[in-house]
Amino acid sequence: MTLPLDGIRVLDLTRMLPGPYCTMILADLGAEVIRIEDPNYAYSNPPPFHVKGRYRESAFNSILMRNKKSITLNLKKEKAKEIFYELVKRADIILETFRPKVTYKLKIDYDTLSSINPSIIYCSLTGYGQNGPYEQLAGHDLNYISICGILDLNKERKIENQSNQERKPMVPGVQAADIGGGLISTIGILSAIIERTNNSEKKGQYIDISMLDCVFSFMPMPASYHFSQDLTTTSPIHGDFPFYSVYKTKDNKYLSIGAIEMKFWNNLCEGLGLSDLKLKQFPQGLEKEEVFEKIQEKFLTKTQEEWLKHFKKYDTCIMPVKTFAEACNDSQIIARNMVVELDHPKLGKIKNISSPIKFSRTPMKIRSLSPKVGQHTKEVLKILKYSDEEIRNFKINGLI
Repeated sequence: MTLPLDGIRVLDLTRMLPGPYCTMILADLGAEVIRIEDPNYAYSNPPPFHVKGRYRESAFNSILMRNKKSITLNLKKEKAKEIFYELVKRADIILETFRPKVTYKLKIDYDTLSSINPSIIYCSLTGYGQNGPYEQLAGHDLNYISICGILDLNKERKIENQSNQERKPMVPGVQAADIGGGLISTIGILSAIIERTNNSEKKGQYIDISMLDCVFSFMPMPASYHFSQDLTTTSPIHGDFPFYSVYKTKDNKYLSIGAIEMKFWNNLCEGLGLSDLKLKQFPQGLEKEEVFEKIQEKFLTKTQEEWLKHFKKYDTCIMPVKTFAEACNDSQIIARNMVVELDHPKLGKIKNISSPIKFSRTPMKIRSLSPKVGQHTKEVLKILKYSDEEIRNFKINGLI
């Protein structure tokens, strides 16, 4: 059985979360992903850790670096660059996350590498992209979602009768820009593979991905209100209306309500014994606060579990707010096999997140555990026909 990307070789020059998330997907799909790593990089083995006795291993890396190989190359040395160029000749894809212009200094930019291998697909994944006034600025996920407008939306709704309410944006628990940048990079790379297959010269191309661009593109709903200049209504999915919100239950737990369609709203009202609210799905002003209060008061009369059991009789959109630990034990997550156990030679059984892509004919699995930094250096150099003596000299001279 083959996987969709069998035979595709990826050179991964990335760090942190966005780039490795992209190459994790490519590796899961069957690509041979070779990480080009700097053994002196301070954050190559981030916490938290799987620990057994004196042995410890990054649990973060165990997810992101699965199905990959790792070699070390000091790309500041010319001979190391020559080794890298030999890899480029045999590669299909390069993914890098350096700040713009750094690849030119290292002589590993697209122009240089495409002259070595015209078929190479080269993707740069950066915070702000390869041009624009922010091009050289440092940034992280929180900065990107703050610029694009997402962070401004991620705050408590405006309560109509509170003029002095502070609505400070709340830091989300998931990195939308990092994960989004990795996902969009994956889509770009896969599309470029298809285009390369279809063009007669089999030429690759350059892909410029900005994480700010990605999260900005994730906002069709706010964009539709802004572009249409509709200032009379509010988006229904920002928590400003009672039918799309979070409510506390008797046991201090929470339920999420997403009753956007009228039929779901009507069923919610029936289930709550509040049929008089059916015509008040979009209340305004102080009436909106009254509807919120009535629903909240009702939810406080039962526990989360009691409400979930009660609403099995009603077709509406209601779910518990869970922690990640609770989610791992959720029957739907289990049914979808989203948490898998792997055998580790030193740690025993460890858990991992499986791929959300479910193929009928070529199912994916975690084929190999995350490598130690440089674990496959000798193996890869042997593929390039370097001798044992040459490899020893590379090590002595600090190339690997």
